[in-house]
Amino acid sequence: MIIGRRPLLIGAAAGALGGATRVAAATSYSVPIRLTEDRVLVEAMFGGNRAFLLALDTGGQMGLINTGIAETMGLKKIGSKRLRLAWGNTDYPVFQAKDVMLGGRIRLETLELAGIDRDLGDGAIGSLPAWVLTLADGELDFDAGLWRAYEGGLPTLAGATRFDKAIVQKGATADKRFLFADAALNGRSFRFGLDTGMPTVMRIYRKTAEAAGLWDAPRWTPAAPRGETRVIRPDRLELAGATIARPVIQMRDKPDWDEFDTGIIGLPILRQFNIATSNRDGAVLLTRNRQAAQPARYNRAGMWLDRAGRGTVVGVVGAGSPAEKAGIKAGDQLSGMPFERLIRETSGPVGTVLPLTVERDGASRSVALTLEDFL
Repeated sequence: MIIGRRPLLIGAAAGALGGATRVAAATSYSVPIRLTEDRVLVEAMFGGNRAFLLALDTGGQMGLINTGIAETMGLKKIGSKRLRLAWGNTDYPVFQAKDVMLGGRIRLETLELAGIDRDLGDGAIGSLPAWVLTLADGELDFDAGLWRAYEGGLPTLAGATRFDKAIVQKGATADKRFLFADAALNGRSFRFGLDTGMPTVMRIYRKTAEAAGLWDAPRWTPAAPRGETRVIRPDRLELAGATIARPVIQMRDKPDWDEFDTGIIGLPILRQFNIATSNRDGAVLLTRNRQAAQPARYNRAGMWLDRAGRGTVVGVVGAGSPAEKAGIKAGDQLSGMPFERLIRETSGPVGTVLPLTVERDGASRSVALTLEDFL
């Protein structure tokens, strides 16, 4: 059994977890994981009580937990912490869990979790932060459905691409340890964060997009928040010896987190690689596996919609989109179907026809908007 400790004690645990003191044999401990469309799931038991599913989030500074479940389990509230999460940049309550067993094989003596008012989907009541993967040398093997942790150090992995100095501590405390790798967009190489907790394929920021010649893409579709994100398709992404043709990626003006100021590669791409960490020398290793790429998902109407009372107003129209071709502009009022349904329909299959009435300056016209794979 591997004994894991909270990040402030990670140095004290190094001998037990594959740090400076090592044995000749690479003894491994296998924890079952489940790969879904949006999450990497691990079973966690809190204090010997009921087991729950947690998502393994290599981009997360702190673990998360549904506040209601944390209170039901009687987890101790030890304060609050300001975090920048998808649900808001605010103060979240922090709970302390003790004796957390992962998959029956890896024990965390102490785990601090920020409380959120929701589950994360796919049955996950919360998440494990990035530093958990760096407690021991290990490998996320998505083909085998296993997280292997090695007491004696990471063994040789055939076919792996190695990235040195890729386990990076971003901040004064060891709880901010994140994974990185080099990847090329349209032939231009950058170092990106690796985030198994992000269901988006990839996100880059303006400085990176401009350097790769992508910021002024002739075709893009808007996305959250408020239509400020531009979704595009570069010609290619090259990662660990593999070429991914025309992936759907996001561009934003400013970084969401200072730790990842270049950009982030999310689970839809990372699922195609087994991810290993060698903590002795701070290396990340990626090995192409047998997992297939997921179908591209994006707003094929090319317009961002806002609620306006009981109606719908166009907030942003993407360049080269079906909405732009139909003459729809920001500020137009739309009717023809309820707001929630219209939102769902904009990400429907190619060829879907949206019968709409467009109102502008007191005049209205009918439009049959056909969704296209226009990126």
